[in-house]
Amino acid sequence: MRADEDSIGYFTKLAAENLEITKNKLRHLTMALEKHGYKLTRNKSNQRIYFPEDLVSIRQVLKKVKEGLTIDEAAQGICEKTDLTHLPANVDQDMLLSKGEVTLLPDQFRSVIEEVAASAAEQAADRVVENFSSEFERRIELRDKQLMMRLREASESKRRKKGVVSRLFGY
Repeated sequence: MRADEDSIGYFTKLAAENLEITKNKLRHLTMALEKHGYKLTRNKSNQRIYFPEDLVSIRQVLKKVKEGLTIDEAAQGICEKTDLTHLPANVDQDMLLSKGEVTLLPDQFRSVIEEVAASAAEQAADRVVENFSSEFERRIELRDKQLMMRLREASESKRRKKGVVSRLFGY
């Protein structure tokens, strides 16, 4: 049931939120499981994809850690009890071709959507930063011009006042 259309897989962020732990804690637990032979599905970008049965195994590790075992000991115990033969190291199901159409598997479709969204967000962020930088520079230049103009006015005003005082008192 692993990577078929009925199974929903999660990337690290969503899996961590589901488990109510940090992404770093999830990675640490996952690496301990993998060290003892547990195979997680990975996409073409080598990102881990967590399926419901993976989340169950990770919850079991967390439970054993709360009972006093180390993460490594808990992971080893889970891997010894779990039948790991049904867990593929990498699901290598490429695009399916049928009747001249390209069909993506759900995980591949999610991955493509996430990549497009990340790229669009990055481009938008770059535009915002560029616009902010140019507006910031324009305002600094305007401020500098106004400051220089006021300094000149103050200097000229001081000269005029000095000229009037020196005329009156002969300085």
